[in-house]
Amino acid sequence: MDLRDPKNQKLILGVLILILGVYLWHNRFYSPKSMLIGTKQMEYESILTNLKNVELKAKSFESLKAEYENLLEKYKRVELLLPEEKQVPLLLTQLHQAAQTTEAKITEIVPKGVMPIDFYNGDGYSIQVAGTYHKLGDLLAGIANFPFIANVTNVSLAAQASPQDKSPENTLTAKFELTNYFIREQDRLKRINF
Repeated sequence: MDLRDPKNQKLILGVLILILGVYLWHNRFYSPKSMLIGTKQMEYESILTNLKNVELKAKSFESLKAEYENLLEKYKRVELLLPEEKQVPLLLTQLHQAAQTTEAKITEIVPKGVMPIDFYNGDGYSIQVAGTYHKLGDLLAGIANFPFIANVTNVSLAAQASPQDKSPENTLTAKFELTNYFIREQDRLKRINF
């Protein structure tokens, strides 16, 4: 190859200009844009990862929200059985109606006071009732059907001891403790709005 030949010189000059053009294009345009593209690619992948995480959290949030609504509905149903305050008049009315319906005779009601239990309070009463075995059973069944939670414990049955107390209508005396419950206001569940 002869370097003095104008054809070769033009060819070499063209190749050098091409190499210089590629070099300038690479340094001025391609490299900065390549770094910018790499940065944007990393940003894109980070945003995509965050988006997937948010989608997963949204799905779990929706399921948690649905579960919360379900549990809140169950709580509301149970809360209806636990009044907000002592319901002494309602308790006495229900007890009186149950005794009249069953023809059992309530001879004594002694308040035992309020006992704190977990997130609710128990209001206890010691009750003495006279009647036949079936009447007492019907009275206890009536208590079980009160529109609020009432618990009968420590039931003791005794036959009428003295002849003047004995009658065909009152053959047994029953003593038991009746507890009804009410929820404390500070422990009442409040609804959370999302």
